[in-house]
Amino acid sequence: MSIERLEPMTGCGILGILKCLAGIPGVLPLIHGPVSCSSGHRLAMLYADVEPLLPTTAVVERDMALGARDKLREALIEAWRQYHPGLLAVILTCATSLVEEEYESILLDYERQTGGAAVLLDGSGLAGDETDAPGAVYDALYRKLRIVPAASGEFLALEGIPLTDYNRRDNFPALWELIETGIGCRVTPGLFSGISLPELSADYRVAGKVFTGLLWRRSEPDSAAPFGAAGSRRFLEWLAGQTGRRGLTPHGLDAYDRAVKELEPLAQKLRSHAVPVAIEAAGWYGYGLADFLTNELGCRVLLCVDRAHPKEPERPICEEFYEDVGRWELVELMKAFGARLVFGSSNVRSDDNWDYIPFFAPVWRTEEPIGALLGYEGALTIANRLLKLAEGAP
Repeated sequence: MSIERLEPMTGCGILGILKCLAGIPGVLPLIHGPVSCSSGHRLAMLYADVEPLLPTTAVVERDMALGARDKLREALIEAWRQYHPGLLAVILTCATSLVEEEYESILLDYERQTGGAAVLLDGSGLAGDETDAPGAVYDALYRKLRIVPAASGEFLALEGIPLTDYNRRDNFPALWELIETGIGCRVTPGLFSGISLPELSADYRVAGKVFTGLLWRRSEPDSAAPFGAAGSRRFLEWLAGQTGRRGLTPHGLDAYDRAVKELEPLAQKLRSHAVPVAIEAAGWYGYGLADFLTNELGCRVLLCVDRAHPKEPERPICEEFYEDVGRWELVELMKAFGARLVFGSSNVRSDDNWDYIPFFAPVWRTEEPIGALLGYEGALTIANRLLKLAEGAP
């Protein structure tokens, strides 16, 4: 659907880069640009529950005219003196990208002087927006760290799932367990998921690597996040195909059968209510959740994602679909849809209009723990929450 947006859901490339890198051990992002580009994005570090440390070269108008290379050189040395980062990620802004100065040689000098590693990333509007950044970050790290393709039968790395995902402390363990039980493959952290950089663990080096999360658009729609029983099985079967397996393990099939048996009575009751639900989410999570709500629980779904997948899903997953619409504008769309339950960020919380489940950063208010929503147990959590809402239970 194409509309003229007043309030886009996504931000600039700087935010996209920080969503990838925040919280990764050994990594220090540094903004090469005006102070406002740092101060305006420091809170993104809180998504990963880390100190909002985001140093900047504090470029001003004079530097735009006379050059900002010396400021960058000084900032790199000071960053090393203060923090000794394993990997220094220098992020260009619109100001420093537009002047087209050469910076790579400065980073090479820094590496020779300190023994540390540095990578240059473009967060300017010239390079795209928040949703374009993850692919560029991954490719830059892939080259910098000399990652080679691998296909270990034992280990799997889910590339694109960052530490800035909301509720990761519950969702990530549930996801790892689902995969290990379902296809008999051990999960090791991917580049954005907490692996220390620039060192790469031995498990990661040999792991088979698949694109999910922020890199999901490089995969197929069926690789969307595993919500529900059918959705979880579909995700596992896709993973099995990607890793050369024939399908689910016997334990994986047993777990699926148990999930279907437990979920179906709840789903039968919910289908008669057709509860209207709205979702604000990153694409990988949003498509998976919408598919579960629509095709397993019979809900009416409004879905808004940061960026649509380039391929259409094989089955309808929602009644209304929006891309990159946020805040007040999205709230009004949700009101018009008649949503009774909303999954999303604090930007779409409206206690006077609907029940709310925090699902997508930013979530600024302290919320009650909701537990894992991914996988089979998450399916029961969501279905029970919806059934209470539909039947008017307190």
